[in-house]
Parts: sequence; structure tokens; C-alpha cells
Amino acid sequence: MLFALQPEQAGYKEEQLLRFYQQLFDRLDHLNGVRAATFGRVQLIANDNWFCDFLLAGETEGVAPEHETMRQMVRENYFATMEIPILRGREFTVNDDQHSPAVAIVNQQFQQSYFPNEAILGKRVTLNYNKREVEIVGVVGDTKYQSQRETLEPLLYTPWKQDAPDIGIMHFALRTTNDPGALSTQVRAAVHQLDSTLPVTDIETQSARSETTLAQERLYARLFTFFGALALALAGIGLFGVLAYSVSQRTREIGIRMAFGAQVFNVISMVVWQGMRLVLLGLAVSLLIGYALVRVLNTQYFGPDTWQQRMKEQLYGVTPGDPLTLLVIASVLTLVALVACWLPARRAAKVNPLVALRYE
Repeated sequence: MLFALQPEQAGYKEEQLLRFYQQLFDRLDHLNGVRAATFGRVQLIANDNWFCDFLLAGETEGVAPEHETMRQMVRENYFATMEIPILRGREFTVNDDQHSPAVAIVNQQFQQSYFPNEAILGKRVTLNYNKREVEIVGVVGDTKYQSQRETLEPLLYTPWKQDAPDIGIMHFALRTTNDPGALSTQVRAAVHQLDSTLPVTDIETQSARSETTLAQERLYARLFTFFGALALALAGIGLFGVLAYSVSQRTREIGIRMAFGAQVFNVISMVVWQGMRLVLLGLAVSLLIGYALVRVLNTQYFGPDTWQQRMKEQLYGVTPGDPLTLLVIASVLTLVALVACWLPARRAAKVNPLVALRYE
């Protein structure tokens, strides 16, 4: 279950705000059906994010190359609650507060980007926005935050008690043992026990949020699938109709061929090949047009980065000229065409030569 709070709007600041959140967690942790309660500055799968620049050890602001990372401020049990694996080092503890050394945990992508061939534990970086140096004490698995389509980015986590000046709206996550939607009343009651004027917002489940972010894309996918299937059916029916008419016009010819010893296989292959020539010609022409269209889009009307990015926004995991996609499409079209050609061919193979010779 997810929800958000903005206690700073009610006047809570720094130490008072830390106490409020700690008192709230004392209640949330003991709610019926709650396995674990945590929060983070950035809400998940909601096109939300937080970035900051930083300096590596020995670098000086103004002359050092720019380094940027995604940021997340979390409770100490965040990784266990969200089931993000600790790969190296340790996770945050309740002792990582404003009185202890500043620490951070990074994801795998952060290590690969800035410390690819080094032992990262114990390394220090300086966050530019508050000039605070933090020691990296752990590495966790990569995760996606903004959306399901997001490419993996460097991500740096800090413990919430060490970021008191930056704590504002926080996004809570409760891992439950039953339906998370049933907890909304208990959550509101727990918040209002501490402050009856503080609104609880953005209540929903993580599954519902994920479904919402994909709703438009799934609508497009259903529409494209429907119209694609309709076009494929019309093409198959049209091919069947053309060949059926052709067979009826060639009934006398087919009868003569069979009277002179043509076998059923010969008749079927003759009719099927008549239709498949059109299909293969169409596939060849469409591939050439598609290739030419990609070249035109790359060089004349759009920059390659612009239109390919637009394509990726609509077709996840598909690149221009994707061989697997083209192969599947060509195979489906060929299969449908074979069925459409085989039905008239089967009918032609059943022609009685004596009847065909009398056919007008």
C-alpha cells in the first residue's frame, strides 16, 4: 500500500519532523496485517525523480567533469521492505542519524559508471547540493523508479535521519500480509492520532499505480492488435476470394489436367503457388519500402535520435528493423496466406474430370 504525507506544510521542521515520522512508524509498524513499513523521498513508478551532481574524491567543483546521479532518501528498512537485494556491504541502520558519519548506498549501475574496476566500499563522494561528503557502505541491486520503460541509471541512497534539512513530502510503502487496499482506514487513523489536520494523500496500491502508468500503452496495444488482426483477416479473405474465383474459372482446365494424369498434389501445388507468388512479392516489396522509409526518417525528416526515441516510447524493446519482429510478422502473414490458398486448392483437387469437361 502507498500513501504520501506533507507534514512540513503543517509547520513541522527538522527535529520536530524527524520525531513525527518516528512516532508515526511506531504506529504503522504495529498495524494489523503490516509486515513492514518504510518510506522514500521519491515515489515509485510515477514519473517522479530526484537528481544531484556530485564530486569524486580529490575533485574540485568548477574544474571537475560533471557527475550526476539519481537520488533517494529512505528509511533504514527500505531495501528489505521493497525486496531490493544487498549485494555488498551493509544496509542502513537506526544508528545512521545526524550524529553519526554520513553514509550512502549505491546501486550496481553507479558502481559500473564511476568505479568500474575498483572496490567501491569505503569510497567517498561529495554531494554538491549540500556540500556533504558521504561514505559508500553498500551496493544494492538495480531498480526502476520513474517508469517500467526507464533505462537503468546510477542511483545513490542516503538515510533519512541524515537528510533532515531536505525532508519534505515522503512517500510511504506498507508491505502487507493481505489486501493492501483494506488498510486505508487504519492508516488515516494512525496519522490523525498524531495530527488530525494532516491529510493523507495518494492512497493506492503499487500494483494499481503500475497498471495506471501502463493504461494508455495497453489501450494503444489493444487497438493496434484489433486493427492489425482485422487487416490480416481482410487480406486472408481477399486472397481466398481471388483464388476461389480463379479456380472456378479454371475448372475445365483443371479437369483436363486431371484427365491426362495430373495428381492431387500437382493441382494443390499449382493453386497454392499461384497465391503464394503474390504473398512473397508483397513481402519483398514491403521490406524494401520499410528499409527505404527508415533511411528517409534517419536523414531527411527527423534526426535518428528523435524518431527512434518516439518509437521506443510506443514499442517497448523494439528497435527499427528488429529482425525477430520482422521474422514473426512475415511468418504470420505467410501462414495465413497458406491457409487462404490451401482452401481453394483443396476444392480444386476434388474436381471430377468428367464433370469439369462438361463445365461451362
